[in-house]
Amino acid sequence: MKVPYVDLGSQWLSIRDRALPKISEVLESGMYLEHPIIKALEERIAIRLGVKYTTSVNSGTDALIFSLVALGVTRGDEVITVPNSYIASVAAIEHIGATTVFIDVGPDHLIDTDLIEEAITTRTKAIMPVHLEGKMANMVAINQIAKKHGLLIIEDAAQAFGSKLLDHQPGNLSDVACFSFHPLKNLNAAGDGGLIATNNYELIEKVNRMKNHGQVSRNISHNFGFVSRLDSIQAAILSIKLDDLDSTIICRRSFANQYEENLAKYNIQIPVFSSGVFHSYHLYVIEIDNRDSVQESLISAGVETKIHYPVLITDQISYTSKYPDKKWNIPVAKKQKERILSLPIHQNLNLSQIDYVSDQLGNLV
Repeated sequence: MKVPYVDLGSQWLSIRDRALPKISEVLESGMYLEHPIIKALEERIAIRLGVKYTTSVNSGTDALIFSLVALGVTRGDEVITVPNSYIASVAAIEHIGATTVFIDVGPDHLIDTDLIEEAITTRTKAIMPVHLEGKMANMVAINQIAKKHGLLIIEDAAQAFGSKLLDHQPGNLSDVACFSFHPLKNLNAAGDGGLIATNNYELIEKVNRMKNHGQVSRNISHNFGFVSRLDSIQAAILSIKLDDLDSTIICRRSFANQYEENLAKYNIQIPVFSSGVFHSYHLYVIEIDNRDSVQESLISAGVETKIHYPVLITDQISYTSKYPDKKWNIPVAKKQKERILSLPIHQNLNLSQIDYVSDQLGNLV
């Protein structure tokens, strides 16, 4: 049996009949960059997230960079975050000249909130929790720490659209939340895209200028800015995907429940998270001994898996070449990177494929 890790072609076929008329409407209008469908999408997402303001950008990375700049994080400021994320999280910090301070993660692969306060210095400006895999970090604790020390919170929620912690969604307990619409995300475009969500009007106004050459009107620029706009065709596709998001997450959660039931009898660490977390399962990440050999055997059995992420940011050449002498106390993250394995969980699978993956894993442990 073949079990692909992702199947974007099937995802497109599932929405094609609804998406093509919207795409045609955009193309016929000639408004490829400023069609009203973009604003309508932003407003729908704001309502869904329970925030006052959203604005779309070209990518989740741009969302992080623009949010940091708009909040006043600058050269010499320190931002506390984790080392086990995608490189974009730290790239955003480094691009603006700020300094990244890494702390370790917990068994849930998320920032260990017990370690935050000891990492705070007089230069600390912000905390950037990363909601990996579809699980929100403990934003209640992070919010309390930030208020106590007068710090900003920028949520990297690239993998957490549709996720919750108790009744809170990304953007509810922070200064800003940043999302990605990359094709592999639960809410995904047919290309790159991102979004910023906040209750801060000043921030959203700054970002809206920054993402469009610093313009306050068509021919007037108050600052040198960038070009980072979500195009109208992507907004059309995302509006359809947003219609389907709840059913997408329900499907992924049902597959996760099946994995949990199937894998319970094996020496495999299934995803760890607290009872207050609503996991949207952007990824289904297990921990297993002899990970690399297990992955190779699964490939032979027709099961495609991924590793998110096999190299910590602290070990990336982009980081070590800039900070060759930096050493960080992150033993949990270092151990986890040798054991983590992402199993297929996309909504175009079926339960028989989930059972097959589980059986193949069981034969290998």
